[in-house]
Amino acid sequence: MIVKMSRLQVVGLKRDLDPTLAVLQELACIQLIDAQGLHPDLPAYVPATEQRELETLGYLLVRLDALLALLPAQTAQAPAAVAVTGLVATLQADLDANAPGLESLAQQRQALANDADVLPNYAATLRKLSRLTPAMTDLADFETVALLINRRYAAVLEVLEAEMRAVAGERCTLVSDQVDADTIGALLIYPRAYSVQMQGLLGRAQVNQVSLPDSLRNVPFGDALAHIERRLQQIPGEVATLDARLAEAGRQHQARWLGYRLAVLKRLEQLRVRAHLGETEHTFVLVGWLPERDVATTRRLLEQRLPQDLVIDELAPSEVEAHAAPVLLEANRVVRPFQFFVRMLALPEYGTIDPTVLMALFMPLFFGLMLGDIGYSLLMLAAGFVAYRRFAAGSGLRDLTYFIILGSLWGIAWGLAFGEFFGTVGHDAFGLQPLWKERSAPDALPALLLFSIALGVVHVCLGLILGVWQAWRLHHASELWERGGMLVGLVGLFLLAGVLTKRLPSGWATPSLVVVIVGLVLLIRGLGPIGALMAPVELLSTVGNILSYLRLAAIGLASVYLAMVGNIMAGRAGSVLVGVLIAVLFHALNIALGAFSPTIHALRLHYVEFFTKFYESGGEPFQPMGGQ
Repeated sequence: MIVKMSRLQVVGLKRDLDPTLAVLQELACIQLIDAQGLHPDLPAYVPATEQRELETLGYLLVRLDALLALLPAQTAQAPAAVAVTGLVATLQADLDANAPGLESLAQQRQALANDADVLPNYAATLRKLSRLTPAMTDLADFETVALLINRRYAAVLEVLEAEMRAVAGERCTLVSDQVDADTIGALLIYPRAYSVQMQGLLGRAQVNQVSLPDSLRNVPFGDALAHIERRLQQIPGEVATLDARLAEAGRQHQARWLGYRLAVLKRLEQLRVRAHLGETEHTFVLVGWLPERDVATTRRLLEQRLPQDLVIDELAPSEVEAHAAPVLLEANRVVRPFQFFVRMLALPEYGTIDPTVLMALFMPLFFGLMLGDIGYSLLMLAAGFVAYRRFAAGSGLRDLTYFIILGSLWGIAWGLAFGEFFGTVGHDAFGLQPLWKERSAPDALPALLLFSIALGVVHVCLGLILGVWQAWRLHHASELWERGGMLVGLVGLFLLAGVLTKRLPSGWATPSLVVVIVGLVLLIRGLGPIGALMAPVELLSTVGNILSYLRLAAIGLASVYLAMVGNIMAGRAGSVLVGVLIAVLFHALNIALGAFSPTIHALRLHYVEFFTKFYESGGEPFQPMGGQ
């Protein structure tokens, strides 16, 4: 159900604005709208001091979030109560005093993590070059560069050595050796005075240098591998020490900073809503939507807790304004999880039909009909209960799991109707008999198809009836003619189908054709200038929507046939172990498909075939001030 909304207007003196906004934040029941549109003579009037406060608090919030992100997750605490008086100065002093130390710890921790990631790669490369180290000479006035070159380009080393000697003479050395099947390693030793020329030479040669990390910049190349191995042994202890210091910082500061964060967010919201207010230097006007049921309580609390200078009025919105009201969906605990599926598509427009109850009725029914197996449903039900307890209340995954649970219950019911327990296992092993039809029997197909079409007729016609009622209530004439014509045309086609299949007397043919023509005339009236061309297409399209419900039978039949194939192959395996393995694999695949495919197709039948007959999307969610 879409909660009925009312508009409340509060007029008062500017001195009472902040206390009024604070109370409304605490109540968290009103969504402010643009009061300037209602009172253009009261433009927004935001003092420069408050604009500076808005900018400063935004900056402090960014700093605060950055610091909170540095604290270990295991120290999460509840926000502490903090004084809001002098919030900006107090918070700024707190951050200035504690941020540098915490940021330093975090930087050291990140540097250690980086070393732990990259040093093993450097060590692996240096091990490849280790056979060259006996030929190395590490002198104070010399630099050493390591290269790794693909064996196909070995000739470049001779060219490189010749150019090195042309630059630095005989004081440079190049030592090379094959380090693996595809790679040649080389060490270049040259006087430090020629460093710039040598780097330019290496750049022109486009060879792959092995550059040591910054932490090894002053370590002789020959000692680098040993240094890396020692460093890798030291890093875990240093990380543990820093983690302990960060955890201690979290225990000292996190609760207080979370309290500051909450206070900053509340104050920022108060300052930002000024864009929705009409203000002068001495007065303010605010207007907002709130649930009609909360109007009396909100008025009473405002009058009790704020000065008597406030004027509080309930404004009757015009029909146009009412359509702009925010949408708040409300349902009992049985139906509420299906609001998740409504929001996945879009919220309904305010004043239209909320389809949540209808989805709660039909979606599990369709799911269970397509699943239709007691064994699969019991396993899915057990998994659903386990998952439901693990997911957080109000999360989309928990709502989805709730739907799976209801669908599994319907699956058990339909499994009894079809006599299915892991396909034919129930019949073969336990003598299970169907209460209605065995889906795998050849003579069951016509009944299943007709039943699926009958469900489609009920579902689509229900959508058209709701569409006619909604169009009449909202005075949408074109939609009234269109949906009414579609409904009448379908009734005529059903009567004609009855005549053609000899379920109705042949004398009904002419009246049925007249009903179809009447429906087309109404459709043409609703569709406008192109109605004569589009009316037959639209009517046939709706028939196609109904035929789309054949998937209810088709997916169920695919499931039972896959189970039968698995059972037959398992029985012919010639080995109990192999047979059990085959059965488990086939039934596991069928259960996975049974959870995924019926969910997708049940949603599609609602979104495409059902909702298009009445659903008016485009609603904006109700977001009350202080409700974050």
